[in-house]
Amino acid sequence: MKAKERTITPLPHPPLNKLLGVWSSRSPLLLFAIKSALAAGFSWAIVSSLLGEEAAALAVVSAVIVVQVTSWQTARKSIERVLGVIIGVILAVLIAHLFGLNFWTITLMIFSAQIIGMFLQNRGQYLATQIPISAALALLLGATAGNYPLLRMLGALVGGLIGTVISLLLSPPIYIFRARDAVAELMTRLAAAIPRLAAALAVQLSEAESREIYTHIRNLEQQVRATEQAYSLGLDSARLNPWARRARRLLVDYPDVLLALDRLVRQMRRIAYTINEPEPSWSEIVQKQDWALDYARLLEEIGSILVSAAGYVRSPATTQSSDLPERETPSTRMEHAQQQLRILQAQLAQDAKQIESPTENAANPSISAGYRIAIRGAILTDLRRMLDEVHDVVEMTSHPSLSKQVEERRTVFP
Repeated sequence: MKAKERTITPLPHPPLNKLLGVWSSRSPLLLFAIKSALAAGFSWAIVSSLLGEEAAALAVVSAVIVVQVTSWQTARKSIERVLGVIIGVILAVLIAHLFGLNFWTITLMIFSAQIIGMFLQNRGQYLATQIPISAALALLLGATAGNYPLLRMLGALVGGLIGTVISLLLSPPIYIFRARDAVAELMTRLAAAIPRLAAALAVQLSEAESREIYTHIRNLEQQVRATEQAYSLGLDSARLNPWARRARRLLVDYPDVLLALDRLVRQMRRIAYTINEPEPSWSEIVQKQDWALDYARLLEEIGSILVSAAGYVRSPATTQSSDLPERETPSTRMEHAQQQLRILQAQLAQDAKQIESPTENAANPSISAGYRIAIRGAILTDLRRMLDEVHDVVEMTSHPSLSKQVEERRTVFP
């Protein structure tokens, strides 16, 4: 009897995808920890061999403080710390030399340091707070250790310099790609909410579910703000970053994309508000009205076009056309949706003329018909604006700079 052939079942993809997701979310924290640790270690090794352990301890503190998640933030904080320490130490030395150490000199020094910090607050919040701290430490500790002011300045300077160098060397443009992923995620969530909104428009959901749609769209507006913050962090990551020289081109179109998505979610909220707020209820307004289904189908088409645009942003695009999403498909679907919108607008104009005739008024109450026409006009206006925003998103995500995302990533991380 032939033995049963044994096969090896491959591992499913979800655990691997989950592992990759965890790594993607934790890698910035791990990289930040590595940079801080290396900056502290090199600061101690270099300064202790040159200036002694006391200065090395101060350099380690400065290195740990100045290292931030991006090179730009690290360099900025390093400059603010060095300037704050220098100003504070000079102020403390002058006051101690002229007036000595007592209640009034300490009070005068802290008051003067705070005033100087207030004037320099616009240059940096950390600079403003570092001046009185450095002045107090230099004045009080300098009374017992005469070389402390000099060691503090040297520690701040060397520690800040080493921290900045380490940050420059270990700053892969991960936040640029995280900004791209955040934009794609926002587009995906907006696209996922549109079919539910279309179902509410077509009275396929209960009143409670329709209210949940409105609440969900309000939450999406908050996600727009979070995506803008992710973009700002990506922009900081591209500054003073030798590894982001080519990848920074990915950020060119994102401000306009975010602006279009912000406007899009506002129009979605307007439609959801219209569905949930009018009196009588929305189900009574669209009862036996075919236009509600037509508007819902157009809304679903807008959502599917946005899904295609999000897939293009998220896809591992290369210069090979076989790996790229079809660019003509969203454009063709956009033209079809715009044509459908024009048909609905023409139908609305025709219905508006019909209610003006005496025969139509006799068959339908003028107030009810006029109210329906107003509601239809408001929703069509929102749909037109949504189409305009999605059209802009499709055009911007088809920019050649975005089609080289993975090529840039593979160049940076071979």
